[in-house]
Amino acid sequence: MPPNATTNDPAALDEVEEELVREVERYPWICGGGLKPQTGKDLGVYESSLEDRANCLSLWSLSYLNPLLALGSRKVLNAGDVGVPSKQDSSSESYEKVKKAWDEQVKIADAHNKKIMESHEKTLGKCKTEAAKAKIKPPTLKEPSVAIALAKSFGMGRFCLALLFYVFSSLLSFVPVLILNDLVSYFEHVSLNGTGVPYDHFVNPWVEVVGLGVVPLVVSIFQTRHQAIMAHCGVFVRTAASTMLYRKSLNVSAGGRAKTSTGQVVNMMSNDTMQLQRFLQFVGLTLSAPLQIVIALLLIFQQVGNATWVGVGYMVVLAPVNVVVFSVVSKMRRKVLKYSDLRVKMMNEILTGVRIIKFYAWEKPFGKEVGRLRQKELEALTKLAYTTAVGFSIILLSTPIVQPIIVFLTYVNIQDEPLKASTAFTTVALFNIMRFPFAFLPMGLLQYIQSKISLKRLERYLALPELRGYVEDEAHPDVDPDSPLAKPGSITIKDGSFSWIDPNGPEIKPVQDEKPKKEKKKKGKKGKKETEDDADNAAASAASSKALNMARSESSGSLTSTESGSKAGGGITLQNLSCEITPGSLVAVVGSVGSGKSSFLSAILGEMESIDDSKVYIPRNENEKDINGYASYCTQSPWVVNDTLRGNILFGREYDEDRYNLVLENCALMDDIAILPAGDMTEIGERGINLSGGQKARVALARAMYATHTKLLLLDDPLSAVDSHVGEHLFSQAIAGEMCEGITRILVTHHVHVLSRCDKVIILEHGRIKNQGSYEELIDSGVDFAGAVDVSKTKKSDGREEAKDTSKKDKAGIHKPGDSKEETAKQKKAGAELVKEEEREEGDVAGQAYMRYARAGGICLATLVFLIQALGRGFEIGASFWLAHWADQMIKASQRGEPLSDADVSYYIGVYALLGFLGICGLGGRGIFIAKHRLHASRKLHDGLTDSVLRAPVAFFDVTPIGRVLNRFAADMDKLDLELTQTVSQGVSTVFSVLGALGAIVAATKGTFLIALIPFGYTYNVIQKWFRKTSTELQRVTSVANSPIFADFSQTLSGTSTIRAYGVQKDFFRKCKTSFDNMNSSYILVQLAGYWLALRLDIMGGMVSMFVGLVALGTLDSAFIPAGFLGLALSYSIEVTSFLKHGVMMIARLEADMSSVERILFYTDKIEPEAPDETDSDPKPGTWPSTGEIEFSNASMRYRDGPLVLKDLSLTVKAGEKIGVCGRTGSGKSSLMISLFRISELEDDGGKILIDGVNARNVGTGALRMNLSIIPQDPVMFSNTVRYNLDPFAKVSDEELWDVLKKVRLSDAIAELPKGLDEEVAEGGENFSQGQRQLLCIARSLLRKPKILVMDEATASIDNETDTAIQEMIRENFADATVLTIAHRLNTIMDSDRVLVLDDGRIAELDTPENLLNKENGHFKAMVEKSRAAHAIVEE
Repeated sequence: MPPNATTNDPAALDEVEEELVREVERYPWICGGGLKPQTGKDLGVYESSLEDRANCLSLWSLSYLNPLLALGSRKVLNAGDVGVPSKQDSSSESYEKVKKAWDEQVKIADAHNKKIMESHEKTLGKCKTEAAKAKIKPPTLKEPSVAIALAKSFGMGRFCLALLFYVFSSLLSFVPVLILNDLVSYFEHVSLNGTGVPYDHFVNPWVEVVGLGVVPLVVSIFQTRHQAIMAHCGVFVRTAASTMLYRKSLNVSAGGRAKTSTGQVVNMMSNDTMQLQRFLQFVGLTLSAPLQIVIALLLIFQQVGNATWVGVGYMVVLAPVNVVVFSVVSKMRRKVLKYSDLRVKMMNEILTGVRIIKFYAWEKPFGKEVGRLRQKELEALTKLAYTTAVGFSIILLSTPIVQPIIVFLTYVNIQDEPLKASTAFTTVALFNIMRFPFAFLPMGLLQYIQSKISLKRLERYLALPELRGYVEDEAHPDVDPDSPLAKPGSITIKDGSFSWIDPNGPEIKPVQDEKPKKEKKKKGKKGKKETEDDADNAAASAASSKALNMARSESSGSLTSTESGSKAGGGITLQNLSCEITPGSLVAVVGSVGSGKSSFLSAILGEMESIDDSKVYIPRNENEKDINGYASYCTQSPWVVNDTLRGNILFGREYDEDRYNLVLENCALMDDIAILPAGDMTEIGERGINLSGGQKARVALARAMYATHTKLLLLDDPLSAVDSHVGEHLFSQAIAGEMCEGITRILVTHHVHVLSRCDKVIILEHGRIKNQGSYEELIDSGVDFAGAVDVSKTKKSDGREEAKDTSKKDKAGIHKPGDSKEETAKQKKAGAELVKEEEREEGDVAGQAYMRYARAGGICLATLVFLIQALGRGFEIGASFWLAHWADQMIKASQRGEPLSDADVSYYIGVYALLGFLGICGLGGRGIFIAKHRLHASRKLHDGLTDSVLRAPVAFFDVTPIGRVLNRFAADMDKLDLELTQTVSQGVSTVFSVLGALGAIVAATKGTFLIALIPFGYTYNVIQKWFRKTSTELQRVTSVANSPIFADFSQTLSGTSTIRAYGVQKDFFRKCKTSFDNMNSSYILVQLAGYWLALRLDIMGGMVSMFVGLVALGTLDSAFIPAGFLGLALSYSIEVTSFLKHGVMMIARLEADMSSVERILFYTDKIEPEAPDETDSDPKPGTWPSTGEIEFSNASMRYRDGPLVLKDLSLTVKAGEKIGVCGRTGSGKSSLMISLFRISELEDDGGKILIDGVNARNVGTGALRMNLSIIPQDPVMFSNTVRYNLDPFAKVSDEELWDVLKKVRLSDAIAELPKGLDEEVAEGGENFSQGQRQLLCIARSLLRKPKILVMDEATASIDNETDTAIQEMIRENFADATVLTIAHRLNTIMDSDRVLVLDDGRIAELDTPENLLNKENGHFKAMVEKSRAAHAIVEE
């Protein structure tokens, strides 16, 4: 479109504006003119990366990055400007290569182990007695190597070539020192003999001066190429290892999952893979450092002769010290990892169960628990920090300072020749070259130790057993080919036994080894410490096998254990099953809590371990064998992903509008879609946070029913999550309706009234089939269904699922919230974008972040670090100037023929040693103070982050994925704890090294270097600012791209059984690889931009050396710069070349790491907290509420920015009154309870809630919630003891705990556990059945003895007999309490004092049940009649 065109179209106007901008943004004519690129698209990065299009020269000089850096200097870069990754960084390519190499390693290990085992068996066969056999140690089996697989797949040739480049550059780095030696010797010769006497040059001095500028450039080019290859290698390794982890998590068996926890697996992906990547950045330096040190020592030997051996002896003495240092570091690093895993796992559980923590006001005890684990982690970090400070700073980094002192001391005592400037400064320059490998060798070795631990963890996880296929896609051999059991859709099991963990299977090694503790007789402090560690290990152990298998027989979620990975599970869950299910039949599976119903479905899906080669036969036609979706599965706890509602139902399948609408109709979802803000395009939060329990169940059911080619439908109790008449609709229209004709359906249920309409009923008891046959056959044989199933379990929802009218005549009454088109459009947009995009800072890292970090660790400590570093560097430079003065005095004394006396030599060497010692003190002081600062800062920032997240309102968690928050606690805290400190230390050191060196050069050249320093400084500033702006933005893009990986991964870990059942592993894996591609494309650019900068700064460093040489050589006749000062200036200019680029790289890395501090501070500062948990007007504990009267006065409420869900509500609940609350979906029942607990606040329009006359808004949230209690429908348990789950504040005695357990009929079950009340609850409470978890939640509320109790279908997961007893117990124990019961089954509120019927956030009816039932055309009466109609078939 031409610029002068006129249009009202906004898009066209944007185009015009863009073209106008483009006309202005042109290159100057001297640069060829043309438009300047405005976005990454203009650079062509959407099709292929800049690197893939670069030529050889551009690759070696990294000039292909120039267009991107130029773009970054003009605008804030975003993900769109980064484009696609280079082909070599593609996640698909990385995964395929490593998977192939890993499979080869597994084969090699298996073949090797087979030979070892055969040899071992032969040895055992020769033993005649059992005692002799017992003496023979079991063989050590070979484990497949991840390291070899990664190395082979990346390419050993390429890896070795990169190392060769680094070695070559390391050797070339000695050339400037040799030039220094020759030039200074030449200057000494001239100062002694004048220019008339010829000097035997190595080459012409002017050529040597040019060499000072050219050689650093060549060195840097080779180093840059090495670093670029290793950066790609690092990305390859991290991506390959992460994708292997992801793929493994989709296939690992239940026994394998028992050896890990979610926190541990997330930590492996975030931290362990990063450790490998970091090591590869140091591998060239680490491997070439010994070579550099050896060559430097040889050259030093040429200068000072036998005095060198003193320096070598010093290094030999240090060797055992280094061994001790590194062993301590390795041990502490393992401990840090252990507690980091546990802490991240704990945070994962807190974030998952945050609603229950809010309801119970448990933020403080859980904060303390996180603090306890953090304290353990910090103790290990403290030892690690001080060991590093003392071991590295004082011992290793001081070596290049100590060695010249002792070498020169020896030299002047054993050599006849005086110490010349050429000898002194060549030796110092060589020691300075050694300083660099000495400085970074510890970091490289430390990284090696951490990488070795990480590799072992990855190897163990990748070697975990995978699901073994025992489901055959052919008919049972004994079945007649013409029998229905030979046709697709049939299921045959004959005498099959299945378990979650094979008790006779091979031992599965835990991901991280726990070293056995040595018994010590000494007690006291150490004994106490060991007891604490034992307690932690006990807290980290998995639950007993009996409880575990009992729980797994009821719930088929992921099986986990904690860090110690103790073997869990041993019993056989399902035993001697024999059943035949014909194609197209509807089979009900019933049984009491813990009988094995869910496990029965899992066994059919192939999710369990087959015992004694048991098989499940499900015949398929040839064309059905490879298709996904042959079986569909609806889990007991519906798994909903962060996607739109439509996306959750389609689950990656093609959209068929007719089929989709039919499924919505039959699954009773039309009304729900009508009230969702954006209809079926509404974004559903993680774990279905914005759906009710019933809605989640129906979405999962719709997903299961959508595929037309499904032949097997496994439904784990979907009817318990809905009201009886909705359940009837689901059963008649969906499960038993026309759309399921010909599909084999297995329905786990507790609804007796549907059994007569099923073709077959299977009754399970204790993992065995007790009875099976048609309903009539079982009735005739005397089976009592009332005792065999949980008759009472007819509804299970989270409080938002209500009585629901599915008849067409009432649908017209449902309307979307919002009173206007604008309001509706606004809400639709908000609904379609529930989860907010991750925040991202722009521009340079804010100075405030640095100040906050400095303050967090202590301003005094931060100031001392800089002060001591400056003083230490000053003393080092002073030592160099003193050395120049000493050498000058020795030459003068030699010219006079009067060598220095012993006293003079002692004086000079004494001052030199003192200055060197003070320099070492500076190093040590810096190390110790940085360690102290780091620990204080880590503690304070983590505490602030934890407090902020725990104090965040529930609305924050609705719109923020768990993975994003976990990323702060895992990856960002790991950077803060470990990487940032090293970066700060190295950064401070290199900055002062550069500043000190430049100061020394200025002094040595008598100020002439200032002339060159101005243009050098200006160029340096322009380059680094240009670089830093782009680098910082790229780092932020990378950080944001990192979060979806963790969000997706943590989501996937909780739904692996569903993913496998639908056969969509490839789809989820493809999404994972896309996320890695997005991150890799920006991450590699961050690295390469750093190398681009280093190359250009090395050129500047070479120019500095050349300038010094030119000035000295040009003023040779006037002796403007003496030989000693020339030696000093050149030695420091060579040092600048090494440190200049590392200074800026460390500053860039510091900025990158500080972005983690920014992200942590963003959560600490920017999350708007809930109302204060304590206020001055809080009543005294135990005094309020005294009666339990509740008054709602003109109460209105909304969620976030949505429509009002409570509208001007006014009612009074008398003290001790029992109120039943009911109403259709969206009527506001849950909202009423949420407003009472102040989970969401009332509108600021004068509405209020009074409890015993006190305005709830004037009371702290902690005081309010501690005095109320709720029994939620979704029972949430945490990884801690049973005691902690009941009483996290530790306020009650054991007697009281056992008393409440007896009341909820759990005392016997808990007493049978090995540790009783101290038995560990597995992650997610998975070693207890759903019913047991619900009973423990009821026990929690009993302990609180509240005056106000809210019940949300508290007995949904409990069998009939227990339910009756619990109902009586609640009536007895809460006789004086005010009880509000959200009704899902209307019979539960028939004995209420009054019933509250809500409709659209307003009170529709409020009266006694009797009066409401007698009311003509009443809401309540209509609901009861519909419920009775749904159950009418039972009476028939």
